[in-house]
Amino acid sequence: MVLLTFTFSCHQYSHSDQVLCVYGGHDQPPDAYPKRAEGGTPMITDLTLGENIFNSPDLSIKMKILHAVNKSLDQITVAEICRNAGISRQTFYRHFESKYDIPWWYSIFCRQFYLNEIGRTIDWKTGYYHHLRLIAQERDFFRESIQYSINTPFGQTIMPENRKSVLFDTLENYRHVEVNDNLRFIVEVFSKLECEVMNDWFRSDEPTDLARWTDDLVSLVPDRLYRALEIPSTDR
Repeated sequence: MVLLTFTFSCHQYSHSDQVLCVYGGHDQPPDAYPKRAEGGTPMITDLTLGENIFNSPDLSIKMKILHAVNKSLDQITVAEICRNAGISRQTFYRHFESKYDIPWWYSIFCRQFYLNEIGRTIDWKTGYYHHLRLIAQERDFFRESIQYSINTPFGQTIMPENRKSVLFDTLENYRHVEVNDNLRFIVEVFSKLECEVMNDWFRSDEPTDLARWTDDLVSLVPDRLYRALEIPSTDR
């Protein structure tokens, strides 16, 4: 048996004085930026804009369905979800093919606002922090719904594949980086790791700590990938 080992060179992140907050492609005013508390501890302010993205009727129904899930998806039936949400089965299946699609829809939907913008319009820390903030708004749902269903094919493959596809798109079409075999390997492995770490956090009973989680995620980014997608301060 041959044992293969490899080591990621991860970027060790240090706090900056300010982080640009971007929502829907628009810069936020200076008072929305993170500030330092006494003693130099960084404080990242919560945005209160997340609710605006759920105003459409279609999204409102999907969120009503999401909030109707009050136990593990492995245990709740579609009939129970419909009864809790006050909708018909036809309405449910117009929005979701399966009950297991609900958490992954929300996660991928939220990615478009911040996570997918890393390396395009915002830096790593800004993207992670505000993506985590959006997901954390529904943390009770994730705790209750995916204790077991995380092991479905969707949870194991579709989420990392979606993330991998976005990272490749950002590297090639936004940053014009040539993706060789080594960088492709880094992106493939990192996409799985990033998804697993976030899923573990949101399923756990650990108190939500967005600033610490953000720093932990940034520290996991392989150095080559970090540098390839970092936004210079002059471009923010």
